[in-house]
Amino acid sequence: MKLNRREFLTLTGKTTAGAVIFAACGLPERELIVQSPVDLPEDLVRGEDAWYATSMGDFTNGDGVLVRVMEGRAKKIEGNPDHPVNRGKSTARYDSVLQLLYHPDRISDPMRRFSKGGNLVDISWRQAEAQFQDALVNANGSLTVVTNPLRGHLGSVASKFAAKFNGRHMSFDPIEQGVLHGAVKSVLGQDQLPTFDIANASTVLSFGADWLGTWGSPAQFGVKYGEFRSQGNRGYLIHADPRMSLTAAAADLWLAPKPGTEGDLALGIASVIVKEGLASVANIAAFNAALPGGLSGYSVAEVAGKTEIPAARIEKAARHFAGNTPAVAFGGGSAGAHTNGSFNLGAIYSLNLLVGAVGARGGVTANPGSAFEDISASATGASFESWEAELAQWRAGNVETVIIRGVDIVYGMPNSVAVREALDNVPNVITFGAVLDDTMAFADLVLPELTFLETWGTDIPEPGPGYQVVGIQQPVVGPTVTQDETGLISNARGFGDMLLAMAGGSFGSSMERIVMDAVSELHDTGRGSVSASSSALFMNGVLQRGGWWDTGEKGAQGTAGRISTTTKSAGYSDTNALGTGEDFHLVPFVSNSLFDGRLAATPWAQQTPDPISSASWSTWAEINSQQAKELGIRQGDVLLIRSTSGEIEALAYPHPGIRPGVIGVPIGQGHAEGGRWAEGRGSNVLSILVDKKDSETGALAWAATRVRVQRAGRRVKVPKYEGEVEARAAEPGVPILVVGPGETAEQAEKANHHEYQGSLFKDD
Repeated sequence: MKLNRREFLTLTGKTTAGAVIFAACGLPERELIVQSPVDLPEDLVRGEDAWYATSMGDFTNGDGVLVRVMEGRAKKIEGNPDHPVNRGKSTARYDSVLQLLYHPDRISDPMRRFSKGGNLVDISWRQAEAQFQDALVNANGSLTVVTNPLRGHLGSVASKFAAKFNGRHMSFDPIEQGVLHGAVKSVLGQDQLPTFDIANASTVLSFGADWLGTWGSPAQFGVKYGEFRSQGNRGYLIHADPRMSLTAAAADLWLAPKPGTEGDLALGIASVIVKEGLASVANIAAFNAALPGGLSGYSVAEVAGKTEIPAARIEKAARHFAGNTPAVAFGGGSAGAHTNGSFNLGAIYSLNLLVGAVGARGGVTANPGSAFEDISASATGASFESWEAELAQWRAGNVETVIIRGVDIVYGMPNSVAVREALDNVPNVITFGAVLDDTMAFADLVLPELTFLETWGTDIPEPGPGYQVVGIQQPVVGPTVTQDETGLISNARGFGDMLLAMAGGSFGSSMERIVMDAVSELHDTGRGSVSASSSALFMNGVLQRGGWWDTGEKGAQGTAGRISTTTKSAGYSDTNALGTGEDFHLVPFVSNSLFDGRLAATPWAQQTPDPISSASWSTWAEINSQQAKELGIRQGDVLLIRSTSGEIEALAYPHPGIRPGVIGVPIGQGHAEGGRWAEGRGSNVLSILVDKKDSETGALAWAATRVRVQRAGRRVKVPKYEGEVEARAAEPGVPILVVGPGETAEQAEKANHHEYQGSLFKDD
């Protein structure tokens, strides 16, 4: 009998090569049935572990990880030190993903509803396949495949599958819907997100993007930040954000502009640089070419009035940015989430033209395209405008079958688009996932999906490190037997493998075969990080390293373009008809642990404290402490936060790290489904966002919502880790030595010790 890699791993924790040798010995048939039981027999627990390299798939922007496996069970996920993206570093999210693998509420078998709104009933995979096939036959020409943004071969499989049945493949991301990619393309002429060479910059100027906490790959940026601070001059970080994110807390200079005026602030900084001649004539000319109309209307005084930031702080930021090069400027997150988001980000990225940062060390560098012809190196969610049009087709009954994987569109979309009603009008809704979510409550067929630790795949990091990288995802564990040993925790299948099977193998037999063919294609190029005499040895080398990269394949710098000036001023929703309360500007922010809600099912993510408030297990609302005092709001007061799209509750968290007039609410809680640790916990801030859109791309302007806030009349203790110690004025003591900046204790003693002591006790 053939002994595959996962079966061998279950028994011994040895290597693939060992499995081949061991299989030749002819093991007894009955020993092969041991598959990662919950309670292992004593004679099987050997205390040996193995580490396997893979990619995180849906939970990072291409981070490479190592998974520690003992007796066939994944125990720990750490950063892969060999991977060029995160270079061995990790985040708190890594371990939380393990809990999805062994979640007690993990979907065990396929389930179906016999009528809309009915109960889910367990069925066999044979029945599920038959229902799936019937839905495809009926849906030819009226099919939509919905996934999270995918850059690897899984995305290619989803697109080819949709095309085979004359349907559409649409990506959904509640936060990033193309504004950032559009601005980079417009201003820098680059198709992929560029590399920000933070490590070699003397000054970093960032807007909105919490790159040390939640934006892009925080593990990747964290490595660069450590190198940035390790320089002789320690580097200087300027961050603009209405609320104190983790990045803002680490900044040397924090600017808190009025939401939606980030582009004005960027051009105000540019105005100072141009006026004072802090940039070269050539760089100023390049910048002026990108800005139709020039800097008229962006004097420091005018920008200070728009942004509500003192002119002196704007000038300080400008002089330091231009006077301490190499410098790099970038933005994203809330800065691009306004009706003028394209203008904001365009203005921000154009600052790189002023300081000669494009293509320079310590600046912004282009990333190359994909190593595969038919695989994209860039991906983002479809625009909100596109989704409004798509959902209108669902509501009209023009779409027969919708297949959903990797996204919870019911949770992630605002109430204004009525996605629940749209799903009710689709005859066949088929969903894949590990744990039930809000969208599955409207599904006709629910299929348990294997996690990234159990399946094959590829990923292309974005942003990459400045050269071609392909991350390889491989299965590191086998099926896990239930506690009573009567079955498997989840009789799941891979999404890609299921689509390939339903397509009759017309564009691939399995994801494993597709990945192996792709790696063989890389071997044929004769370049990159792995060298081998055969495709088989090359495959082993790529799997052991967690991927393939070619440091010699650089990106080509694009031609600088223009800033979008279609809409320069931000528009906000109206609050006049919202009843009593105080008006605030709502700024949702991505949770450091729950992400956008996809990890809410895991208790480790729920209990991980927010790095700023230390809150957990709840939805809180950050409000300026002085403004809260004026309004009589105390910590733990239940606040009613109301927009024209709905109302949520949140616990008040007054603190000084947010500008007055702004209320910050984390994304991630408020699920109706999601397992025992997520259901009915907190509130979903995404649900009350209004349908404002970026004027250029049609993306959801998720930071353009104005809300009315009032106390609900009750209080709840905020679950958090920080204490309640009040600050007290310190009584100065008598020092025995005064040590100046850059001075050692020995030098200070020689210079001033006796003189200082004498001045304290001399007779008057």
